[in-house]
Amino acid sequence: MIQIIKQAAIDAVDQSSPTSVSYGIVTKVNPLVINVDQRMNISSRMILLTSNVIDKEIDVEIEDETEETNSHIHKYKGKKKYKVLKGLKVGEKVLLLRVQGGQKYIVWDRLWNYDT
Repeated sequence: MIQIIKQAAIDAVDQSSPTSVSYGIVTKVNPLVINVDQRMNISSRMILLTSNVIDKEIDVEIEDETEETNSHIHKYKGKKKYKVLKGLKVGEKVLLLRVQGGQKYIVWDRLWNYDT
């Protein structure tokens, strides 16, 4: 009896698919479309992006000095904004996490194939 209950619980979790990992290929950028497991396309309304795959600005604090020329050095210190260009491009392979129920996919990061 206990084994039957355990199996029923396992089957219920499997059927609800809390999360699953898959891969996709970016087929369009604006609006974003990703082909998942070579079987279906998901649109931007179904996609959540992590900071690994978006363009963003970051603040950087710098404290350094120039190279010495004629016994002269300038120290500099300050903050600066840099733009990090990590937005997705057509043809890139991405790692996806399917959120419970399969209604949303999180684009976790890019996948790299070192053989190509």
